[in-house]
Amino acid sequence: MKKSVVLIAVCCAALVAVTAGSAQTRKPRVAVPPISWGVADDMPKYAADGGEWFYQQLKRANLTENRWTLAFNPASPTTIAELPFLVRAAPLAQQAGVHVVLALYSGTPAPDAKDHDPAAFCNWAGLVATTVKQWGISDFIVGNEPNTLLYWAPQKDASGKDVAAAPYEALLAACYDSIKAANPAATVIGMGLSPRASTPKSNDPLKFLRDVGAVYRASGRTKPLMDQLALHPYPNPYVKGSPPNKGYGPPNQFGIPQLNRVKQAVWDAFHGTAQPTTQNGLTFRLDEVGWQTNTNQYPQYFGAENWKQVISEQTQADYIKTMVTKYFACDPTVTSVELFLLVDEKYRNGHDETGANVGGGWQSGLMTAGGAGISAPKVAFTQDAPLFAQGRAACSAKLLSWSPAKVKRH
Repeated sequence: MKKSVVLIAVCCAALVAVTAGSAQTRKPRVAVPPISWGVADDMPKYAADGGEWFYQQLKRANLTENRWTLAFNPASPTTIAELPFLVRAAPLAQQAGVHVVLALYSGTPAPDAKDHDPAAFCNWAGLVATTVKQWGISDFIVGNEPNTLLYWAPQKDASGKDVAAAPYEALLAACYDSIKAANPAATVIGMGLSPRASTPKSNDPLKFLRDVGAVYRASGRTKPLMDQLALHPYPNPYVKGSPPNKGYGPPNQFGIPQLNRVKQAVWDAFHGTAQPTTQNGLTFRLDEVGWQTNTNQYPQYFGAENWKQVISEQTQADYIKTMVTKYFACDPTVTSVELFLLVDEKYRNGHDETGANVGGGWQSGLMTAGGAGISAPKVAFTQDAPLFAQGRAACSAKLLSWSPAKVKRH
């Protein structure tokens, strides 16, 4: 009997010790945030019906977000040039339950893309934040692809040194403060990085990101720069078919399967500062991604195709499915994805019937061009809509996890 009591006591003690050790080494569970799906498309902002038809289609595809662009005019720094469009479209978006995100940038091409006065731009950004609060809009991306010459000039000096990161850091910091002052509940979203340097005179995105971090550290700022990081993980145009599982070779570029590269660059840039990394709160908004489809069978388009990697509608649907189920729905760092676009642009090469440059030239939508009475759903509209409704549950594999590879010295 005594031996049995002693044995039981020893076993209990061992169990307590194991349990205590497990409690000490077990990592706390971290809640996985939901993921939302939407589109980057300005069509409803300009639509005569204020976007009513557009939002009906958005709901049919189980999409809930819409990113609009809003350009700053340095010649009229206290004016929201597109305010009449906002007044018409924003209330309808709010009524439809669509989450609107605004991308604020300096315009393109030059000279606007060369105007980087933080005081003027961020005063305007604060005015925008104050104005749109009445419609429940509180998410603001500051800039658009500032690592490319098209949207931020200059990019490099004569020696090839990055000269865009420092002024962009100053602008992002100033806008963080002005937007938060206008709306303390606002979400300030940084960068909107292009996945690669679009020209030899542009900066690769992850080098640019690390350069911004170096400037931030040197500034001594004790507040964050951003609440979220925006990325444009477009597929590699130099790979045949541009499938979602093929990223980029150069280490300072990123594609759909290479978001860990971005997480490492964020860690290198900001760990130990007041700016959170993906290890302590920073999340990703992927506010542009898509594949252009072949539109030769439709009569409503105009012009010669200017993109070599157009794919079939079925391939587009398959690629989006892979992107959702294998990558983005499985990555807890990704909380929002906006496809570019919902509705195709009519002009294949960005030039109208008169030859005038009207910009754009993208046929990556889930619907064909034309609008109400003309547009028709592509294959992806129907096949991928159920995935968008599932949110995180659309992930067909294990949730992705990541830890920094090493601490880089500055």
